[in-house]
Amino acid sequence: MVARRRNRSLGEMISTVCFYGVGVYFLIEGMVLRDAGGSALACGGLWLAGGACILGGARFIIADLVAWVRMRRT
Repeated sequence: MVARRRNRSLGEMISTVCFYGVGVYFLIEGMVLRDAGGSALACGGLWLAGGACILGGARFIIADLVAWVRMRRT
């Protein structure tokens, strides 16, 4: 199994919560802008930024998943 780092620093936890919070905010704002008749480019940009922030919040999960896949391949 993949050796996981158990202890996360306070700064890592705060940045993870911020990534998720801003990501959700951008996704909601993109929906509000779409309902208000905003341009597709603006809505898509907000959704893309929101998705990137959600992925940024999941960076430790993604790193563990990639390490697990690499370990299984060898």
